[in-house]
Formats: sequence, C-alpha cells, structure tokens
Amino acid sequence: MKNRKLWVLALFTLLVFSGGLLAQQYSYDYKTMTMDEYKAELAKWQKREADAKAAIAEEEAKIAQLKEELASLDKEIDAVYNEIYALLGTDEAGYKEYLNQVQGLENDVQAFLGLSPEEIYERRNELDNFKSQLATLRQDKRSNGVEAFEALQRIEGLISQAEEKATPAAAGRYEVQPGDYLWKIAKRPDIYGDPYAWMRIYTANRDQIKNPDLIYPRQVFRIPKVAGPNEYWVERGDYLSKIAGMANVFGDPFKWQRLYEANRDVIADPNMIYPYMILVIPRD
Repeated sequence: MKNRKLWVLALFTLLVFSGGLLAQQYSYDYKTMTMDEYKAELAKWQKREADAKAAIAEEEAKIAQLKEELASLDKEIDAVYNEIYALLGTDEAGYKEYLNQVQGLENDVQAFLGLSPEEIYERRNELDNFKSQLATLRQDKRSNGVEAFEALQRIEGLISQAEEKATPAAAGRYEVQPGDYLWKIAKRPDIYGDPYAWMRIYTANRDQIKNPDLIYPRQVFRIPKVAGPNEYWVERGDYLSKIAGMANVFGDPFKWQRLYEANRDVIADPNMIYPYMILVIPRD
C-alpha cells in the first residue's frame, strides 16, 4: 500500500510539472487504476520527459552552433571593416572621431537653418564658414566612408536650403516706371511701406542717383532689406561721432571724420545726417 502511494505521488508530481494544458488533456480515475496501469502511465510520462530533454539538448546544441557561426561571422565583418578603414587611411577610432566632426557640423548648420531669413542674411559670413568647413572635411580620405559621405551630402543640402531661405532678405531690385519718384517707390508695400525710407533707396544707389529729385524710367535700383557688411543704417538720434564710437564701427567717436569723408557724396553737412541713410564704413 505504501509503495502504491509512492507511485501515485510520483505520477502526480510528473503531471503537475508537465503543465496545466496537458493536465487538462489527460484525466485519470486513480481509485480504479491498478499498479500495472500506474507503472505503465508513469513509464509513458518518463519517456515523454526523456524525449523532451533530448529535444532540449538538441536545440541547445543548435544554439551553440549558431553562436559559433555568429562569432565567426563577426570576425569576418571586423576583418572587412578593418580593410575599409585601411583604405580610408584610419582605424575604427579615427573614423568615429571624424564622424563626430561631421555630425557636429551638421548639427550647427541645422540650427542655423532655424534662423529667420533676415538673421541668416545678416550672419551669412557664418554660412561661408560652414562651406569652408565642409570643403575641408571633404578633403579628408575618411569622407569616402558610407556614413560620412551621406552626412556630407546632407550638410551640403542644408547649406543650400539656408542660402535659399536668405534670398528674400537679400537686396531686392526695383525697375523705375514712368511717373515714379523715390518717395512713391519707398511707400510701396512691397518695398518699405514707408515713404520716409526714400533716403535708404537714395543712399543705397548713390552710384546711379546723383540728384534724389531726378530718377529715370528703366533705372534698376537696389532695395536692401538688411544692412550689408561695412554698412550702417542711420537711426533717429544718431550723429557721426556717436556712430563712430560704436563698437561695431570704430569704437572711437573721434574718428567721425572717417565716416564723413567716406560718405561725402550723401552728407552735405557733417552736422546733419538723416534717418534711413545708409553710410559706408571704411575699414582701411
């Protein structure tokens, strides 16, 4: 009886570890089973267990083989990359360092592209610097790497987008029509929308306009939207010594005469300058 209980306990334990699903598929009436039936059922489950262990061992062997194959493949990949690095005149660390430089430039240009058209135009010297950096990076043999090449192409595209974005802020053009005069042109909504800005048109086109009261049809005037390099746009309350003393001009109010001499064609009296005038800042 004691042995029978042990057999029942062993069979029950195997049934529990086989999982709930199998337990639901097979049900037994333990009260009516004979010892031989218990032994036969136990042997059946023991065989299933042995088969399962054998299958697990087989799968583990396959996994071990796959790991070996992957390790071998990794070595082959590393060897190929080392050959590529050699062709690029570098190693893995050097290539990653180069990619970091390229990524840094790409981030800078992307941020620059987020500026307004006016800001991009005013800071277009930075755009020139980006072009210079791009040209330098392209001279490096590492630029032939796939990731580097694609990134440099993206940077070139971003620079082109920035140049295109700044176009509206650059100086526009206006062709004089019969009946036009500077006040009328400056008042146009597509020019300045302010008739008093006629002085800006006059001083921006001093090479064409000798007398602001005399302009002619078919003359093409530059219509600046932002101050160009080496230019100062006069504002209310300005005077020559004040402008000369500004840090972005000369930083010295006593150099006002340099401003006057460089702009004598538009300044009749050094004591009288007007808002909207565009003054040239001599840098010699």
